[in-house]
Amino acid sequence: MKNTQVRFICMVAAFMLATITSRADSSTYAQVIKERDDVLSQILAEREGKRLSGLPDEEAIAAAQLALYSFRRDSATVTGEKIKNQGLIIRIYDKKLELEKAKFSAGVAGRIQVLEATAPLLEAKQVLEELRLIEKKG
Repeated sequence: MKNTQVRFICMVAAFMLATITSRADSSTYAQVIKERDDVLSQILAEREGKRLSGLPDEEAIAAAQLALYSFRRDSATVTGEKIKNQGLIIRIYDKKLELEKAKFSAGVAGRIQVLEATAPLLEAKQVLEELRLIEKKG
C-alpha cells in the first residue's frame, strides 16, 4: 500500500515537473523568436538606412529582407502569415529577376544570370503554392 502511494506521488510530481518545464520551454522559445525577429528587423533597418546616405547596397538589403521574411514565414503558426511572408519573398526574387533581365537586354549579363535568378523565384512560387494547398486542406 505504502509503495503504491509513493509511486503515485512520484508520478504526480513527474507530471507537474514536465508541465512546468514545458511551460518554461515554450516561454523561452517565444522569447527567442521575439529577439530573433527584433535583431533581423534591426539589420534590415540598418541596411535600408544606407539608402539615405546615397550608398545603398541593394544586395545586402535584399539579403536582410530574405532573412527576415523567411524567418517570419518559418516561425509563423498561422498558414495565412506564412503565405503573406512567402509573397514578400517572391517580390524580392521577382525584382532580382527583372534586374538580371535588364542587364541581359543591355548586354552586360548573360543568359545564365537570368536563369540563376529565375530558379529561386520558381522555388519560392512552389513553396507559396504548397502553403496555399495546406491552407485549403486546413
